[in-house]
Amino acid sequence: MIKQLITSSGPLLAYLGVVPLLRMVPFLTREPPPLLDGPLQQTVDFPMVQPPADTYLPPFSTILSGNPAQTATYIHRSPDGLFAAGIWTCRVGKFRIDFDRDEFIQILEGVVTVTDAEGSSRTYRAGDAFVTPKGFSGTWDVIEPIKKHFTWYGAGEAGGFSAV
Repeated sequence: MIKQLITSSGPLLAYLGVVPLLRMVPFLTREPPPLLDGPLQQTVDFPMVQPPADTYLPPFSTILSGNPAQTATYIHRSPDGLFAAGIWTCRVGKFRIDFDRDEFIQILEGVVTVTDAEGSSRTYRAGDAFVTPKGFSGTWDVIEPIKKHFTWYGAGEAGGFSAV
Protein backbone atom coordinates (compact mmCIF):
# COMPACT_ATOMS: atom_id res chain seq x y z
CA MET A 1 0.00 0.00 0.00
CA ILE A 2 2.82 2.40 0.81
CA LYS A 3 4.42 1.55 -2.53
CA GLN A 4 1.14 2.45 -4.36
CA LEU A 5 0.87 5.72 -2.46
CA ILE A 6 4.42 6.71 -3.33
CA THR A 7 4.02 5.54 -6.93
CA SER A 8 0.76 7.41 -7.59
CA SER A 9 1.21 10.47 -5.36
CA GLY A 10 4.76 11.32 -6.43
CA PRO A 11 3.94 12.28 -10.02
CA LEU A 12 0.71 13.96 -8.90
CA LEU A 13 2.47 16.11 -6.31
CA ALA A 14 5.23 16.95 -8.78
CA TYR A 15 2.64 17.99 -11.38
CA LEU A 16 0.70 20.13 -8.90
CA GLY A 17 3.89 21.80 -7.73
CA VAL A 18 5.17 22.67 -11.22
CA VAL A 19 1.96 23.59 -13.08
CA PRO A 20 1.18 26.75 -11.09
CA LEU A 21 4.74 28.00 -11.69
CA LEU A 22 4.48 27.29 -15.41
CA ARG A 23 1.16 29.12 -15.59
CA MET A 24 2.64 32.23 -13.99
CA VAL A 25 5.58 32.58 -16.37
CA PRO A 26 3.61 33.94 -19.37
CA PHE A 27 2.02 36.59 -17.17
CA LEU A 28 5.42 37.77 -15.97
CA THR A 29 6.68 38.33 -19.50
CA ARG A 30 3.55 39.66 -21.29
CA GLU A 31 2.28 43.21 -21.25
CA PRO A 32 -1.41 43.70 -20.50
CA PRO A 33 -3.52 44.66 -23.53
CA PRO A 34 -3.77 48.40 -24.19
CA LEU A 35 -6.87 50.31 -23.09
CA LEU A 36 -9.30 51.26 -25.82
CA ASP A 37 -8.86 54.63 -27.48
CA GLY A 38 -11.80 56.97 -27.21
CA PRO A 39 -13.71 59.01 -24.68
CA LEU A 40 -13.49 58.13 -21.01
CA GLN A 41 -16.40 55.90 -19.95
CA GLN A 42 -17.37 55.08 -16.40
CA THR A 43 -19.66 52.46 -14.94
CA VAL A 44 -23.14 53.54 -13.91
CA ASP A 45 -24.32 52.34 -10.50
CA PHE A 46 -27.94 51.75 -9.57
CA PRO A 47 -28.76 53.82 -6.48
CA MET A 48 -29.71 52.08 -3.24
CA VAL A 49 -32.80 54.30 -3.02
CA GLN A 50 -34.84 55.07 -6.13
CA PRO A 51 -34.70 58.76 -7.02
CA PRO A 52 -38.05 60.57 -7.03
CA ALA A 53 -40.11 59.80 -10.14
CA ASP A 54 -43.43 61.01 -11.49
CA THR A 55 -46.31 58.55 -11.18
CA TYR A 56 -48.29 57.69 -14.32
CA LEU A 57 -50.96 55.21 -15.38
CA PRO A 58 -50.85 52.93 -18.40
CA PRO A 59 -53.42 53.90 -21.05
CA PHE A 60 -56.90 53.64 -19.53
CA SER A 61 -58.02 51.13 -22.17
CA THR A 62 -55.34 48.66 -20.99
CA ILE A 63 -56.26 48.70 -17.26
CA LEU A 64 -58.26 45.58 -16.36
CA SER A 65 -58.48 46.04 -12.57
CA GLY A 66 -57.04 47.95 -9.62
CA ASN A 67 -54.89 51.05 -9.82
CA PRO A 68 -51.62 50.03 -11.50
CA ALA A 69 -49.97 53.43 -11.08
CA GLN A 70 -46.33 53.24 -12.16
CA THR A 71 -43.01 55.08 -11.96
CA ALA A 72 -39.95 54.76 -14.16
CA THR A 73 -36.50 56.11 -13.37
CA TYR A 74 -33.92 55.80 -16.12
CA ILE A 75 -30.45 55.30 -14.66
CA HIS A 76 -28.73 55.04 -18.04
CA ARG A 77 -29.63 55.56 -21.69
CA SER A 78 -27.24 54.93 -24.55
CA PRO A 79 -26.50 57.89 -26.86
CA ASP A 80 -28.24 56.13 -29.77
CA GLY A 81 -31.37 55.51 -27.68
CA LEU A 82 -31.33 51.76 -28.31
CA PHE A 83 -30.39 50.67 -24.78
CA ALA A 84 -31.69 51.78 -21.40
CA ALA A 85 -31.57 50.61 -17.80
CA GLY A 86 -33.52 51.76 -14.79
CA ILE A 87 -35.94 51.14 -11.95
CA TRP A 88 -39.69 50.65 -12.44
CA THR A 89 -42.45 50.36 -9.86
CA CYS A 90 -46.14 49.48 -10.07
CA ARG A 91 -48.98 49.42 -7.57
CA VAL A 92 -51.50 46.57 -7.30
CA GLY A 93 -53.60 46.11 -10.43
CA LYS A 94 -53.90 44.22 -13.67
CA PHE A 95 -53.21 45.63 -17.11
CA ARG A 96 -52.67 44.52 -20.67
CA ILE A 97 -49.19 45.10 -22.06
CA ASP A 98 -47.39 44.79 -25.38
CA PHE A 99 -43.59 44.87 -25.31
CA ASP A 100 -42.09 46.72 -28.24
CA ARG A 101 -38.50 46.00 -27.13
CA ASP A 102 -36.55 43.09 -25.66
CA GLU A 103 -36.39 43.60 -21.89
CA PHE A 104 -34.46 41.95 -19.07
CA ILE A 105 -36.29 42.18 -15.74
CA GLN A 106 -35.13 41.45 -12.20
CA ILE A 107 -37.84 41.66 -9.55
CA LEU A 108 -36.60 43.44 -6.43
CA GLU A 109 -39.86 43.61 -4.44
CA GLY A 110 -43.41 42.32 -4.78
CA VAL A 111 -45.24 39.66 -6.77
CA VAL A 112 -46.54 39.70 -10.34
CA THR A 113 -48.26 37.10 -12.52
CA VAL A 114 -47.41 37.50 -16.19
CA THR A 115 -49.80 35.85 -18.67
CA ASP A 116 -49.10 35.66 -22.40
CA ALA A 117 -51.66 35.91 -25.21
CA GLU A 118 -52.04 32.10 -25.28
CA GLY A 119 -52.96 31.98 -21.58
CA SER A 120 -49.68 30.60 -20.18
CA SER A 121 -48.78 32.33 -16.94
CA ARG A 122 -45.82 32.56 -14.59
CA THR A 123 -45.62 34.18 -11.18
CA TYR A 124 -42.46 36.11 -10.32
CA ARG A 125 -41.30 37.26 -6.90
CA ALA A 126 -38.41 39.25 -5.43
CA GLY A 127 -35.16 37.70 -6.61
CA ASP A 128 -36.58 36.27 -9.86
CA ALA A 129 -35.22 37.40 -13.21
CA PHE A 130 -36.55 36.87 -16.72
CA VAL A 131 -36.55 38.22 -20.26
CA THR A 132 -39.62 39.47 -22.09
CA PRO A 133 -38.95 39.42 -25.83
CA LYS A 134 -40.05 42.09 -28.27
CA GLY A 135 -43.53 41.22 -29.46
CA PHE A 136 -44.76 39.77 -26.14
CA SER A 137 -48.46 40.52 -25.66
CA GLY A 138 -50.37 39.66 -22.52
CA THR A 139 -51.20 40.88 -19.04
CA TRP A 140 -49.36 41.81 -15.87
CA ASP A 141 -51.32 41.16 -12.68
CA VAL A 142 -49.46 42.91 -9.87
CA ILE A 143 -50.44 41.03 -6.71
CA GLU A 144 -48.14 42.95 -4.33
CA PRO A 145 -46.57 46.34 -5.21
CA ILE A 146 -43.63 45.61 -7.44
CA LYS A 147 -40.21 47.13 -7.99
CA LYS A 148 -37.87 45.93 -10.71
CA HIS A 149 -34.56 46.68 -12.33
CA PHE A 150 -34.94 46.69 -16.08
CA THR A 151 -32.75 46.88 -19.13
CA TRP A 152 -34.25 47.09 -22.56
CA TYR A 153 -32.83 47.02 -26.02
CA GLY A 154 -34.38 48.01 -29.32
CA ALA A 155 -35.78 50.95 -31.21
CA GLY A 156 -39.35 50.48 -30.06
CA GLU A 157 -42.25 51.37 -32.26
CA ALA A 158 -43.70 54.85 -32.49
CA GLY A 159 -46.75 55.04 -30.27
CA GLY A 160 -46.27 51.47 -29.07
CA PHE A 161 -46.96 50.93 -25.38
CA SER A 162 -44.15 49.28 -23.49
CA ALA A 163 -43.53 48.31 -19.89
CA VAL A 164 -41.70 51.57 -19.26
